[in-house]
Amino acid sequence: MCSKLLKITDLLKNKDPFTFSFEVTPEISEADLDKIEVQPMFYSVTWHASNHQCKDLNIPPLKLASLLKQKGKHVLLNLSCHLMTKKYLNELLPWLQEKDICNLFIVLGASFDPSGSDFNTSQEMILYIKEKTRDYFCIGVAGFPYNNYKISVLKEKIDNGADFIISQAFFEANVFKDFIKKCKDANLNAPIIPGIFPFQSQSELNSFLKLCKVEVTKEFMEKLKKEPENTINVVENLIHEIRNNLHVNHFHFFTINKLDKTCDLILKLRKTIK
Repeated sequence: MCSKLLKITDLLKNKDPFTFSFEVTPEISEADLDKIEVQPMFYSVTWHASNHQCKDLNIPPLKLASLLKQKGKHVLLNLSCHLMTKKYLNELLPWLQEKDICNLFIVLGASFDPSGSDFNTSQEMILYIKEKTRDYFCIGVAGFPYNNYKISVLKEKIDNGADFIISQAFFEANVFKDFIKKCKDANLNAPIIPGIFPFQSQSELNSFLKLCKVEVTKEFMEKLKKEPENTINVVENLIHEIRNNLHVNHFHFFTINKLDKTCDLILKLRKTIK
């Protein structure tokens, strides 16, 4: 087990009424990290293999993970199957253990090309990591709370050794509520963290929807068009609804490195959450 930094599943046992985590990209500056007003429970560091090519252990996501570790932060390192080889993973896993980084988030990767990887699925990589390191790493996987997503695929990942789930961002409480129900019906009992994108304008939302291929209902978009002045409150209201109706207390924010705006939202939420 990780000796110095807790596993995500341990951190989620926190009984505070409202906790949160931040996803950041390797481009974020140390100065921006140092000036934030509120500290997340953990930082998730993104992994874009097409940029760094998994060329060595001196790449931006590992530099950021190491920096956060030095600052005493809990780190969730993203890893994708894209361009991932067993040779590279065999070098990376001991390096992570030396750094006391014990939390991983395993995805296939948006640019996944099976010809450049030793792993055809994220399940294969999870099994390989477990084979090499037993229970040292706490592993998270992505869940997609939409009607066309097969819960059986997610359950297979959990059955193969994944420990928790972070959902893709959603913008309507019923979407997440239905997702939770489907998981329970499938006897999928791993912790599920809701993913939140704190957009503040229609253009920010549109860009995110296009980039991440996230779907929203026509009713949701029509409501935003009719009440553009309430756009900034959508995420705040969503979090309150999820907390009150589903008794969820931890939220994962896809910040796209806009930590100041995300912190402003969290400070606002803290004033109203008891």
